[in-house]
Amino acid sequence: MLLVRAIAIFSALALAFHPAYAQNSREISVAVEGAQRRAVVVNDLGPGRNSPVVIVLHGGQGSADAQRERSGFDRLAVSEGFTVVYPEGTEWAPGRHAWNTGFLMRRQVGQANDIAYLDALIDLLIWDHGADPRKIFMTGGSNGAMMTLVYATQRAERLAAIAPVVGAMFSFDAKPSRPLPIMLINGGQDNEVPSEGGFSRNPLVSRNQAAPYKPLAETVQFWTAANHSLTPPVITRSGSVSTSVYRAAPNGAVTISVVDDVGGHGWPGTRGRRQGNNPIQSFDGAERVWEFFKTQSEMP
Repeated sequence: MLLVRAIAIFSALALAFHPAYAQNSREISVAVEGAQRRAVVVNDLGPGRNSPVVIVLHGGQGSADAQRERSGFDRLAVSEGFTVVYPEGTEWAPGRHAWNTGFLMRRQVGQANDIAYLDALIDLLIWDHGADPRKIFMTGGSNGAMMTLVYATQRAERLAAIAPVVGAMFSFDAKPSRPLPIMLINGGQDNEVPSEGGFSRNPLVSRNQAAPYKPLAETVQFWTAANHSLTPPVITRSGSVSTSVYRAAPNGAVTISVVDDVGGHGWPGTRGRRQGNNPIQSFDGAERVWEFFKTQSEMP
């Protein structure tokens, strides 16, 4: 078990754009391998409460505060009675942070041990913040989705379900230790993380890729095999959104793939930050992810 030293303080910066949740928000600091790593906790219910926790990872140019502002989880956490946590990756430029997935931005963040950081953060949430160890959920957008997938393949036993959003896998070498419910959300028009795999069409991203993205179809196959999910899937369609549900076999887990044919890169329901790149607008990302998480049974 990692030795964790944590200091909890109110974060004025994080609260500035969420005054309604000020009394339930705090910044925490986690010491990992000699470095102080931060995270923002919202709707902290305190020790002994056994509350569900949703961990939300930012993208490769983001931060804990930016992901908090954009994702919309704060409101749901308060209304639905769970704790939401926004961890922060390694800073590679002023105000910009990324996660070390092993295959992306290795020059900038390749020395960071994000598996150890997330391990230590989960330990702290259980010990000091009332997290139910059987109800730890993880999601993230873009680079945060990629880190979610990496963590899940190495630490499936620590999670109840995951929901990577507009992300991809780089390797299928690591296999999760147990079936883990997963919902993948992708945009059919995503040119930064294309569903057909390969390299990003954003040259700033592709220059920092050490390996091509795995195609979405192969990623779904990887998880249906790991989860012992039933095939063929049950497919439903609503407008531009196709949802493929691979039901759980006995002692298995469900695998779901949600694809919006006209959606691009970014957190669903938010405005695009680059011309020609419009994130999924057909649903709210936080609401869709939480609806999935709360239907999942506790870990065995």
